[in-house]
Amino acid sequence: MTSDSSGIEPLQFSVIEESDSEIEGFLSRRIREFNNVVSEPHRRVRVDKPQSLSIVVRNSAGEIVAGLSSSTYWEWLDIDNLWVSEHLRGQGIGRQLLRRAESLAQARGCRRVMLTTFSFQARGFYEKEGYQVVGALEDYPPGGVYYWMRKEMVG
Repeated sequence: MTSDSSGIEPLQFSVIEESDSEIEGFLSRRIREFNNVVSEPHRRVRVDKPQSLSIVVRNSAGEIVAGLSSSTYWEWLDIDNLWVSEHLRGQGIGRQLLRRAESLAQARGCRRVMLTTFSFQARGFYEKEGYQVVGALEDYPPGGVYYWMRKEMVG
């Protein structure tokens, strides 16, 4: 390809309509490289990896009936999943999971918590536990809302 009269090389756009791990990995690496240059916390988290923190509740048969998965980094507890079996909901197990995770995260130096939830999930439950909505994506999924929530932990 040749450049036009402005000296700018012509570009070719390609549309790829299926997952391509090579392209996704390339783009992810490039973004990570940029973040490492401009953000000290990003550089540091590449060395001091996020620490996993999961809590599970099992019944007498050893089956998982509730649990929470998360990680800690940047003085944050980042909750990925919190689930309680339907027959155990409303008995305080979700609250116990949250509070235990928060306590363990504070012992790791965390001061804040973040999580996401959908309008058809547990927004009200989290608000009762001191979480606040800091962002909402309306009509995602269609007819629903996706919420970003956070909490300041008190020491």
